[in-house]
Amino acid sequence: MTFDRLRHTALAPLDRTGDTWNGLAGHAEQIAGQVRSAVLRPLTGAAPSPLAAPGARAWTGLAADEATREIGLLADELTAFHYEALAVTAALRRAASAFTRAQQDLRRAIGDAEALGATVTADGTVTLPPLPPEDRNDPDAIAYRRRQWEELQQHIEAMRKAVTAATEADATAAAALRTLDPAEVDPATRAGAVAAARGDLVGAAGMPTDPKALRVWWGALDPSVRAGLLAADGERLVAAGVLGPVDYEWHAPDAGAGDFAQRLPGPGDYAKGVAAEMLLVGGGSIAGHTDAARHMQHFLEATGAPLDLDVDRMLHEDPTLHRLVTEQIIKHQDEWRQTALDAYERAGGAPVAVPIEAAAHRTIDSAAGDNWYLAIGSHAYATSGVVTVRPGADGKPQVSMQYQVNIWDRYNWDPGKSTPIAGTNIKDSDLADLHQTGLAREFDLTGRSAPVTVPLPGPTVGPQIIDGPGSDREGGRVDPGRKTR
Repeated sequence: MTFDRLRHTALAPLDRTGDTWNGLAGHAEQIAGQVRSAVLRPLTGAAPSPLAAPGARAWTGLAADEATREIGLLADELTAFHYEALAVTAALRRAASAFTRAQQDLRRAIGDAEALGATVTADGTVTLPPLPPEDRNDPDAIAYRRRQWEELQQHIEAMRKAVTAATEADATAAAALRTLDPAEVDPATRAGAVAAARGDLVGAAGMPTDPKALRVWWGALDPSVRAGLLAADGERLVAAGVLGPVDYEWHAPDAGAGDFAQRLPGPGDYAKGVAAEMLLVGGGSIAGHTDAARHMQHFLEATGAPLDLDVDRMLHEDPTLHRLVTEQIIKHQDEWRQTALDAYERAGGAPVAVPIEAAAHRTIDSAAGDNWYLAIGSHAYATSGVVTVRPGADGKPQVSMQYQVNIWDRYNWDPGKSTPIAGTNIKDSDLADLHQTGLAREFDLTGRSAPVTVPLPGPTVGPQIIDGPGSDREGGRVDPGRKTR
């Protein structure tokens, strides 16, 4: 990638090419589904005559076996092509996004350089005009020109980074496209061709490992590519965290006790630490406040490392949280369903997956029991995941939702408050002192539930009944806190 090409190239054709390949992928998946449902299933299904023997097929014999094999291979070939076309789409979308960012960065840097009076040539050479003769011996003019040149170096470096990023994106796209060998995904000549095509899609999409980058990447994917990735490598994607919120980003609501170890501890501070260890950890555990005790123990260990929450158990033991999550789903599910159906229509009936989320904040009430109240107090929570639409056997869209419940909190102490524990009123200011003297340290609490998958067959009609904490009934349409069965 050259400087001039990045500066002037129109990127819209690359987007249109991605649209074309995405459309081809969708059509291939549709035809594959029609072949299986409208051709293979009638051929291999039960004989339609009521006089036929039990288990008899509609068509049998050598010709039937050969037809079934050949048509099955054709359906698999179409499915393999679907994933290969999605891989091309993913590679082109990824390249277009990187090129667009690089081009924007380059043009911005060029504009900043020109604003300083510099000239930027087609090959990226940047120059400042010479000083006028009358300024060449003026110390102030020379100093000003030196500051101009130093500032200009930042813009030159930004230009260099933009061209480098575009060059790397070009190489990445070329490598991804070169791996797409039609011979490797031909079911007639290679077993496992569909799995190989799925692997090509996963490789072309380039899933990042950084959590923040993963969220941005997942939100920016084409809905058809997202659905293909979930079908190809869903377990790994879910484990990596793609069901988390795309837009919502939690931040601690306040500064808590302020900077860690901002002053040296005194005898009174050490006494407070011993009292906390003896009363809160020991007393909490004895009273059955296991999570409250665990969190206090982590606070006193003063590492500041995040601590995981058992969200599934919290949903089971806290009926108010269970109800709030259920209400959150019921409130938004029709909107989520329609958004996914709109994406499905735009994709021409190809499978799509659309991220969904709803976030809120609450204070734990007495219904949860003292354990969770003392362990967390108040926290943010969000229901998030994906709504997926796929064509059914009858050609009609089938809508489902895979979601998880996320919880965040900052374990900290605010002066001016107090908490009754084991018959003793504990001042928050005493525990804040432990953080400020380095004898304990505030930390983040985070957790997510196991993923749950439920159908969304149609718009909600009236309230829905769901299983509450302690119920042994099988999961219904919406059942937060339960794993998929």
